[in-house]
Amino acid sequence: MRRIVPRRLLLYGSLLYVILAWALNTVLAKQAVAQMNPLAFTFTRFLVMTPLAFALARASGNRIHVARRDIPALIACGACGFGAYQYFWIVGLANTTPFASALLGALSPIFTLTIVALLGYERVRSGRWFGVAIAFLGIAIFEGAFSGAAHFRIGDLLTLCAALIFAGYNVLSARLLDRYTPLELLAITMAIGTVMIAPGGIPALLHTTFGALGWDVWWRLIYATLFPILLTYPVWSYGIGRLGAARVSIFSFLTPVLTGILSVPIVHASFPRYELVGATICIAGMLVANLLGRVSLASLWAQRTLPVER
Repeated sequence: MRRIVPRRLLLYGSLLYVILAWALNTVLAKQAVAQMNPLAFTFTRFLVMTPLAFALARASGNRIHVARRDIPALIACGACGFGAYQYFWIVGLANTTPFASALLGALSPIFTLTIVALLGYERVRSGRWFGVAIAFLGIAIFEGAFSGAAHFRIGDLLTLCAALIFAGYNVLSARLLDRYTPLELLAITMAIGTVMIAPGGIPALLHTTFGALGWDVWWRLIYATLFPILLTYPVWSYGIGRLGAARVSIFSFLTPVLTGILSVPIVHASFPRYELVGATICIAGMLVANLLGRVSLASLWAQRTLPVER
């Protein structure tokens, strides 16, 4: 017991580090895109992250290979996980608050559940749909639907679209995991996504005067490049290997909470009461939907991957 308890505490502390890193990234990225073109910010990140992802995969003993029959699915995964997704996420973040971005982005597992149900991959229990209904009721309250202060921002809509797109990544990538390791699939789809970001990212880079960017932007860019995936993904995967996807996935629901808390001292955010109530109800609904059974096809990968990138 003396050995087990410290190990378990270290494991839980490591998972909290991952959640804190993801939450902090959303806040810092929001500050960075206020001073830098969002697409230039994202493309710069991926130009660095992609080769690092390949290096991480090779260092872990993965042999990068691509089967011809998997090319269409890999392209779709690259689009849903990084390419198309990043356009919606980063532009959405530039037009909403970090707290709203984290909360709405956390709905991706809910959309994953809906997709696998519509495609007939699993019969979903009624209790899980009850959780989905609670989550969307919370979003409606969060957006001021019942307080006379409705203020649905364009950034909120774009972030919801990003969460829906990422749900497609969860479903598609789950079907590839029997032929690719998680790190291998991450590197391949990230490379595909980087190519897709290029048409918007290159012009944005050409119109960016990097010499005029202060260190306060550069260190946020460096953080956003290293931490959200490369310095947290291995820890998250290790946690799943030790505790299982179901238990580890519960930690991901802390991301919106920590993002909201960090927003207060960093960007001086303040939250109306209805937003706090709506966020609480939404997170409770997501927990109910998550706990009342698993999604058979997508559960492993949906909980292995980053709960909506960052």
